[in-house]
Amino acid sequence: MTVTIPKKIEKEISGASKSLGISEGDFLTNAVMYYSNALRSRVDLKKELDDWRRASNEDLVLFETNL
Repeated sequence: MTVTIPKKIEKEISGASKSLGISEGDFLTNAVMYYSNALRSRVDLKKELDDWRRASNEDLVLFETNL
């Protein structure tokens, strides 16, 4: 895969990778993996909250039916 990176961001990547003592490729790989994991966690949390919301709604309907 080829990605075009704006010059300003290229400079940031270069500086950050040098200060961390890693290659730019390793820096980018780590950044993408970190971002991917953060998104995955967010999606998992959203799914769990939706599941709890759905369960709560189902419990409320069942409660009201039994009144």
